[in-house]
Amino acid sequence: MTTIQKTYRIDEDLQQKAEQYFSEMGLNPTVAITMFFKRVVDEKKMPFIPEVISERVDYSMESKNKLSALISKIPVENISDMTDTEKAKLLDGWEL
Repeated sequence: MTTIQKTYRIDEDLQQKAEQYFSEMGLNPTVAITMFFKRVVDEKKMPFIPEVISERVDYSMESKNKLSALISKIPVENISDMTDTEKAKLLDGWEL
């Protein structure tokens, strides 16, 4: 097997964080990238679905408390038992 050396541009912060995780998994960048390439070739597709994440989900304590309070207000055992009007009223002010 012939190996080659290629150069790719990547954000430095991303590279450093990825190498830290690779190291924790007992890998180096060459092995990790080779694994990724082999997976693409074997499956003839990306090993994950590329998607745009428009905003990060905030799991702050404030958000958790708000969600807990919201859940406690659900007046039924199963949210599917609620009418659309009841759901809209309960979720007023929440973007889902």
